[in-house]
This record gives sequence, structure tokens and C-alpha cells, in this order.
Amino acid sequence: MLTLSCFTDEAGEQNMDAGYYMATLVFHDQSKRFERFIDSYVARLQLEDLHDIPFHSVDLLHGHEDYEGLSVEKRKRLLVAFSMFVRTLPISYHTFFYDKAFFKNSDQLQSQLRKDIVDFIFDRLEKFQTFDQVAIYYDGGQEAVTAALHDAFDYALARNAAVYKSLSHQDKRLAQAADYLCTIELAEKRYATENVSLTY
Repeated sequence: MLTLSCFTDEAGEQNMDAGYYMATLVFHDQSKRFERFIDSYVARLQLEDLHDIPFHSVDLLHGHEDYEGLSVEKRKRLLVAFSMFVRTLPISYHTFFYDKAFFKNSDQLQSQLRKDIVDFIFDRLEKFQTFDQVAIYYDGGQEAVTAALHDAFDYALARNAAVYKSLSHQDKRLAQAADYLCTIELAEKRYATENVSLTY
């Protein structure tokens, strides 16, 4: 059975308090193994005397949680190492960005996100249909994303083609890649609009 994995991460809040909202979808054909890339990443960390900390962009940038007490220099090295790891992975991704000026509430955001995901799938329907199923991995962090993902994939794909799964240990690496890519896309948006902060 051919399975396409989809991992999602978001930035901003669904109530638009941050002035924006964005969601990044990362896709991985499960027939393309990536264990060797994980092994290379872990080996590089060991070579540089760095701990294999589960990647979380906000905590890394601000030195919180597992990154607390690490120097800025070490956190930069961890970021570079993870960036190089992501670039080796057999994945593709797409980011949806929304500006507060165009949305009055979270219901409007959810509706637009659903529409955009449906359009994204239909534009690539032939590719999606080469897979027997699409496995959706999401931690359910924000209701708008959860509802939009379920509605969009269930609507656009054949009945029972989309399945919803919890993350395994190996899958978590790809979820972390979604976190990284969402953060990079946000940084690019901020630089493009000259709306940078101390961490971007």
C-alpha cells in the first residue's frame, strides 16, 4: 500500500491576535526511507558535542524548555545542524499565509484554510491519487487547523483515503521538520515586510 504522510505546523493564533496566521503542510512518500538521514544528523550532533534535543523552534530561539541554559552559540549550531538535516529529507511542503486585515474571526479563517487546502489538493489531484491513502499527522493544537484538515482531505479525496494518526518516534522527526519550515517561512515574511523582531 502506497501511503503519503502529511505533517502540519502553524504559527500565529486562530484569533489573529498576532496579526497573521500561517500553516505549513509537509508531505512524505512513505516508500522513501529516511533513516540514513537521521543517522547522519545524529552523528553530526555527536561529532560537534551537541545533544539530540527534539527540535522546537520557539524554545530554541528563546532558550526555553530543553534549550534552557544553552549558549546562543550552541543553539545556533543546533539550528544549523537541523537545517542541514531537513534539506536532505525526501519531503515537499506548502505554506498557507493569512493576514489579519482580511479576517474578522476564527470561523472565517477556518473556512478559508479549508478552501485553500481543497484547492491545493485538487490542483495536484493526479499526484495524490497515486497513493492508496494519505496519513494525516497533527497534534490538534488549534481547532481551526484540525477542522480544516479533516474537512478538506475528507472532501477532496475518496472515502477513507485520508486517515488520521498519532506520531511515532520516527514520525516526530518529520513533524519537527514542519515546525522548522513554518518558522523559516514566517521569518521570510517578516523580513519581506521589514517586520523583524530580536529573534528573526
